[in-house]
Amino acid sequence: KSPEFSCFGHKWMVAIYPVGKRQSEEGHVSVFLYNQSPENIQARYSIILKHPTDKTKRSFRANSVLSMVLFGAERKGGNGKHNFAERETVLEYLNNGTL
Repeated sequence: KSPEFSCFGHKWMVAIYPVGKRQSEEGHVSVFLYNQSPENIQARYSIILKHPTDKTKRSFRANSVLSMVLFGAERKGGNGKHNFAERETVLEYLNNGTL
């Protein structure tokens, strides 16, 4: 889990699941954005993973660019991607052991 952060007056947290979530394919990492605020929020979001040094390597995205999505209050409704990237690939994107 990331530290809690604020954006436009709301509190958020990103969770990375190294072995995925229940609906994930074997060997994939899941990533989700959670609303930590006490009220439901509709928002667009984008989570992007870029290689720390090699800009020619593929970027990975989880987003809702085309439409607003509902984030339930106090982490009751996260949005993200079950098969964000293969675990082995994510390990190559670590920078001193962190994303």
